[in-house]
Amino acid sequence: MIRIVFQTISSALYWILHALKRFVQSVFFTVFLLFMPVIALFSGAWAGILQGIWESLPEVYAADLSPALTTRIYDRNWELLDTVADMTSRLNLVRIEDLPEHIPNAFVAIEDERFYSHFGIDPIRIVGVILQNLQKGSLTAGASTITQQLIRNIYLSPEKNFTRKIREMILAMRMEYRFTKREILEMYLNTVFFGQSYFGIESAAYNYFSKTTRDLTIAEVSVLASMMKAPNRYNPLTNPDLSRRRQRIVLAKMLELGMINRREYEDSIREQIVIRQPVEKRKAIAGKAPYFVEHVKKELVEILGYRKVYEGGLRVLTTLDFQLQSIAREIFLTAPLFQTYPLEQFPDLSGAFVVRDVTTGEVLSMIGGRSFESSQFNRVTQARRQVGSSIKPILYAAALENGVPANMVLNDVPIVYRMEQLNQEWSPQNYGGRYHGPSLLRTALEHSYNVTAVQLIEKIGVAKVVEMARKLGITVPFQNNRTIALGSTEILPMEMVSAFSVFANQGIYVKPVSILRVEDPGGIVLYEARHQEFEAMAEESAYQLYDMLRTVVNRGSGRRAKVDGLDVAGKTGTNQDYIDAWFVGLTPKIAVAVTFGFNDRISLGKKASSSFVAAPVVGEFLKSVKEKIPGYFGGYEVVKPKNIETSHICSDSGMLAGTGCKTRILENFKKGKEPKILCPIHHPLALLEGN
Repeated sequence: MIRIVFQTISSALYWILHALKRFVQSVFFTVFLLFMPVIALFSGAWAGILQGIWESLPEVYAADLSPALTTRIYDRNWELLDTVADMTSRLNLVRIEDLPEHIPNAFVAIEDERFYSHFGIDPIRIVGVILQNLQKGSLTAGASTITQQLIRNIYLSPEKNFTRKIREMILAMRMEYRFTKREILEMYLNTVFFGQSYFGIESAAYNYFSKTTRDLTIAEVSVLASMMKAPNRYNPLTNPDLSRRRQRIVLAKMLELGMINRREYEDSIREQIVIRQPVEKRKAIAGKAPYFVEHVKKELVEILGYRKVYEGGLRVLTTLDFQLQSIAREIFLTAPLFQTYPLEQFPDLSGAFVVRDVTTGEVLSMIGGRSFESSQFNRVTQARRQVGSSIKPILYAAALENGVPANMVLNDVPIVYRMEQLNQEWSPQNYGGRYHGPSLLRTALEHSYNVTAVQLIEKIGVAKVVEMARKLGITVPFQNNRTIALGSTEILPMEMVSAFSVFANQGIYVKPVSILRVEDPGGIVLYEARHQEFEAMAEESAYQLYDMLRTVVNRGSGRRAKVDGLDVAGKTGTNQDYIDAWFVGLTPKIAVAVTFGFNDRISLGKKASSSFVAAPVVGEFLKSVKEKIPGYFGGYEVVKPKNIETSHICSDSGMLAGTGCKTRILENFKKGKEPKILCPIHHPLALLEGN
């Protein structure tokens, strides 16, 4: 106990010696410091209290006193999307040397007139407040200095009790020892609360007067300083009369202390205070890509931690293209299906829309639902839905990678399978119940034949399809049966659009990217995106599949996504009972995925196939981008690999087409795998002639 007391005395004496170089000492100051250790020596109770308080005190670090700042999230062209802030975050930091002198003077005048002469606590004020409270018979007046207020804001709780007050006083003296008066005042101005949700002088200047601190008049500064007694009570926005009366007290005090002259005082009294809140309100900003912004926030917290994101004043450059996002939002929300089912009557009908760059993986647009206000659930990154026939390109990719030739013909006829796991028979059905006999892979994919898809998975095996899906970035679990060929698996739209991107990117899978760069307030880069990529499939297989998907759009089930003058590929996906409608579209530059469905998985209606519901939305989006952003798609193409040979084949036999073949199809083959035999169906003598 004695050791603790002497430590206290030693610290106080050391501080006195140091402070004598910096402050003019008053009689009250000397008396105060001399009597504290005396009381401690002769009072065991006081010594015990002091020991407990001393041991519980935190160290005063500059990092702790650095106030929280607002983080800003931008699109790829530095257009502000949203701000991220903890409830105590500030708009910007100000430096004391950059402020007009009347700003710090106003706060010193009304809050702590002896700020430049005391040592963290003001004995004169303490005595005055004690006498004032005794006279009134209540504890209505306070004696906290600016330093004490800063300590309370950073380290202590707002409760009023004896122990907290002693802690506050000791920490205030520590702070005065470690920092200059100007540094303390700067931290105070950047930390103090100004009512509403505004912290810091810069935030207050912006939100009450639409100005920077440098442009504030003496009258305006006195209004802000007047709020310190009770920020919400003396708020000029909600209580202008009370604010005005309190402002005059501030101006009078500044005049009394010689901080302003008589003319400045009178001019400030006459000046009409006009509250000009900024036009750009947070609510308006929140409308810019809210699903994407929330997605970015989660990623930022994972990378940098909560405190850095919500208090660090970061500048976050994202991948989003707000011009593209605006086009996507307009097209998606006015989709014909949504017109048929208005949001007010059918709030459970929603969907997702996502656009990403094929080669870089950068997410250019993200709409996670029909209404962010109604539901913040992001269907792009969180909703697994059955993909229907849009899974077939992944099946075909596995087939091409495992030696299945592009000219394979499968017989599209009714077929029955015994499902051993379910102990029942299963007969896959084509859309409309029609069958088409012998069909090329290209034709089967073009018109989305279900039977041929199941036959194809029979040939290569379920495991090969799942393996390919994993290479394409799909992480969800798959059932170990043939039904996955028809899209029984539930997959995220983000994973689907990333998988399809591989087909237009020479077989290279690139992980989706949403954040390009993060900078701290000083411009130091804290994080920079590293594009993660690897070869998922051979470029020859990728090209073959992309060209097949072109046929789907040019004359197949996805033809309503066709855009004149634009190279578009893609695949429709309608699952059983029309519960979900998908379309994933591809161009050499971007990949687009759209989905529609009810939250409780009820049917969209018998006419709601993806060909009519989803494909036109992607087509309309691509067309609108082409028209509104001239040259956007220019200079991009899917280049045919050197190892690809092109041959005309007969649609009936898959062999080289001759003059007698009714339908000739231009097909791509890996070099050495192209057919050498003339079509035997329409040229029966070809085999005998040795062709």
